[in-house]
Amino acid sequence: MTTSEKITTAGEDNAAEILDLQKRAFATEAEAHGKRDIEPLRQTLDSILADFATHTFLKAVDGDGRIVGSVKYRALDDRVWIGKLIVDIACRGRGLGRRLLAEAEALNPAGRRFQLFTAASSIHNIRLYESVGYRVVREFRDPAQDGFMMVEMVKVVNGKTN
Repeated sequence: MTTSEKITTAGEDNAAEILDLQKRAFATEAEAHGKRDIEPLRQTLDSILADFATHTFLKAVDGDGRIVGSVKYRALDDRVWIGKLIVDIACRGRGLGRRLLAEAEALNPAGRRFQLFTAASSIHNIRLYESVGYRVVREFRDPAQDGFMMVEMVKVVNGKTN
């Protein structure tokens, strides 16, 4: 894999393929944390289709037409919530996640505060987000994940934090 993947907006017709990729990608996270019952693995097709009504999804497509990465975001005034940044296991470590995140940010020029969540024990995820300007602002037990420890990370652009 190189930087030849094309990043574009995903449509509802991509939901099943993105969900499949999500389940494969988060399976490794779940195994690493000894927690198989996490929300990304429980999500249904109906649920991800509902997300398309309120979020924009980006997809990274390889030369064979396969979706190998995705991220979703939701803009609320000058705040942008980033969620479920996923990269195919075979494509990790090559900058695709960083490119998807940068594209989501670039598509939101009014965004001044970008927010995301990840497992507190996901050191590689936290390192990635910190390397592009996100900072941990709080750690908390997520009741939706049976008390699993999570961190909220925020990237402030142009000094505004409204």
